Amino acid sequence: MTTPQKPGLAGHDLTRRAALAGMIGPALFGFLILLLTLLEYDFMRSLGWHPFRESDFPWPSGLALGPYGWLQVANFILFGFLLIMFAIGLHRELRARKWELVGPLLLMVAGIASILCGFKTDPDLSIGPQTISSWIHTIAFFLLLGSLIPSFFFFWRLLRNNPRWRGYDWYALISGVLALITFFLPQVGFYISLIIMLTWIEVMALRLWVIGGESAP
Repeated sequence: MTTPQKPGLAGHDLTRRAALAGMIGPALFGFLILLLTLLEYDFMRSLGWHPFRESDFPWPSGLALGPYGWLQVANFILFGFLLIMFAIGLHRELRARKWELVGPLLLMVAGIASILCGFKTDPDLSIGPQTISSWIHTIAFFLLLGSLIPSFFFFWRLLRNNPRWRGYDWYALISGVLALITFFLPQVGFYISLIIMLTWIEVMALRLWVIGGESAP
């Protein structure tokens, strides 16, 4: 004879799993990018990439072209699925309605775009994408950034009147502004923008984990 679940237990478990996905996703994504950059450094340099100067080699997308490229393909895909799961958990906890759905929805779009980034890019984009795979990847990459960064501003509005997320509204706004500004700076600026975006997801996921624990039946 099985013991019936307490009311709300399934929702609590979903919130915790979503928070865990949000914590694992950016941490693993960032770690694998750093690891592959070190492992494939000579390969990337042979194609003209430089860590502190502008080049036509697309980093981090071009990591999928190296000897351990399959790992970067898997990295994009796994990050996308984890981001979608995290977005669903955030939407469930925040109970977003109407236009408030835009924030979680943009996160889901970013997750789908990350999965599509699993298509490999070309090693040289100086004249634009030259293969179907590269076109899909390029469009998906800009869709990823074009949905993730704007989501910060919608979450700012969504969290403003939520006492359980006090202070996180301004954190979302500041992160969005900084990520947008640094994205348009040369080479190192993109690194900073990427760190800001991944850190924001991590911090939001940690808060969701705490809230999931507080609301446990």
